[in-house]
Amino acid sequence: MLKDKTVLRNTIAVIIGLAIIFLIIQFGLIYNANRLGWDDKVFPEWRHIIKYFSHGEGKKHEVQFFGSMLAISGIAALVGGVITALIVKRAKQAYTMFVGFVVLIVALGDVLFTPYHPTWYEIAICPVLFFSSWIGGLFVDLIYKKFIKKQKPLSQSY
Repeated sequence: MLKDKTVLRNTIAVIIGLAIIFLIIQFGLIYNANRLGWDDKVFPEWRHIIKYFSHGEGKKHEVQFFGSMLAISGIAALVGGVITALIVKRAKQAYTMFVGFVVLIVALGDVLFTPYHPTWYEIAICPVLFFSSWIGGLFVDLIYKKFIKKQKPLSQSY
């Protein structure tokens, strides 16, 4: 029974971590696009915003838009990794690496199927997402081991 609760808890932790990453990236996309001159009040498909800032009138803001999106994506992956590591009981880094791997696969799919990204963004996004998520888990794991986890008493044999 304990194992079932652990599996459920870990699954929920991964889902919550991915949801937080998604929400932060969506908020960052909307904020960043509006800040740099995206006029439409209705939120269109992601590819329309990418095309606007890479080939359309927003071309002059291309580096600002994609640089900000890279930073926002890294922060989102870091926060999602921290949240996942806080919820999971054991193997904190493994689960945050799994979250980072899932986000990396999604970003790779976005880069492959949306043709308007600049080359430097295509190269930089995958490692930024994976390593930011892992660093979030590493950070929580180190703090947990250093400050929270109780020292086990040495076993004595009589």
